[in-house]
Amino acid sequence: MLDCAGRSTLGGMRILFVCEYNACRSQMGEGLARALWPAQYQIESAGLHDGRLNALTVEVMREIGIDITPQYSKRLDQLTNPHFDWMLVLAEPALVAAQRLAPRNMQLWSYPDPVREPGDALTLKAHLRSVRDDLRTRIIQFGETLARQALREHQ
Repeated sequence: MLDCAGRSTLGGMRILFVCEYNACRSQMGEGLARALWPAQYQIESAGLHDGRLNALTVEVMREIGIDITPQYSKRLDQLTNPHFDWMLVLAEPALVAAQRLAPRNMQLWSYPDPVREPGDALTLKAHLRSVRDDLRTRIIQFGETLARQALREHQ
């Protein structure tokens, strides 16, 4: 159920992961959160610019049993409902644009673009794995925080 501003009101939260191209970092965030958080959470991702889901990102996510192939790259201005309870910004250059959407809550978890620097597939996968593993830890911790907050609100 949504309120008059399009934000969730019952059960789940609307959470957006944002980076520059919605090709690697935010796609990993969306996939990890969908796998680790309650199903009633509405998880999305978007970027500032046109991008394409990175094939190496798909591979490193598949290594941990998460299939992100159904996900697709989209820009912030393509979101049908831009109202979110939480916005997790994974690239500092995306912060200003994300703030314009006026989410209820926002955090900056800045990661360097793992495929920006040239390198062979093994090198790029190592960069992606590093971001994936750190992001997984943060998502687990953040999910625990959200669960504690929800329990306090319902007491």
